[in-house]
Amino acid sequence: MDRIIEKSREINKNYEEEMIGFYNGNRLYFDNYDVITDPETLEEIILIKQKYCEAIERRGYYKELVVILNEIFILLAKIESKSQKVHHYYERALFYQGIVLGRQNKYVASNRIFKDLKIFDPGSESYKDWYQSNKKNNLNNIFSLCENIVMIIMAFEVFFGRDIFGPTNIIIQIIVFVLFIGTFLSTHFLRKKE
Repeated sequence: MDRIIEKSREINKNYEEEMIGFYNGNRLYFDNYDVITDPETLEEIILIKQKYCEAIERRGYYKELVVILNEIFILLAKIESKSQKVHHYYERALFYQGIVLGRQNKYVASNRIFKDLKIFDPGSESYKDWYQSNKKNNLNNIFSLCENIVMIIMAFEVFFGRDIFGPTNIIIQIIVFVLFIGTFLSTHFLRKKE
């Protein structure tokens, strides 16, 4: 077991090909972390798993990233009272969890994490950028949904309004048209404001 940890110190963890190859070549060891009790070895495994997360995030392997992050949180719980660096490892794991949620278009959940991270490190531009980006993407989704709903209502009214509303159809058409214009103008201005 110590041989694998020693070998991990020899590889370039910032080179994603090398990191992914090393992790996958020793996956059995890294997946069998529950039998390891030594806090220093557990810290090494956390560092390796975090570097692996970094590498697979660049590749877009988000489902696997979620699994590895869950393992990291389990490991962090095991060393919580035994390590001086647990706060740093936890912050890093939260960062990747926020990233993966954002990449999966789960902007609200991602922003909950980045809001916490901004408390950990208020000066971090990265946390602020992710928070703002998620906020903007979430608003764009809401705006798009509103625009689509108004378009459906307008199409429904055009094709079936006369049959359903009869002589009052012109009033309904005016209301739907005003709603249509209002929605598009408000979403346009709000998007520009961001």
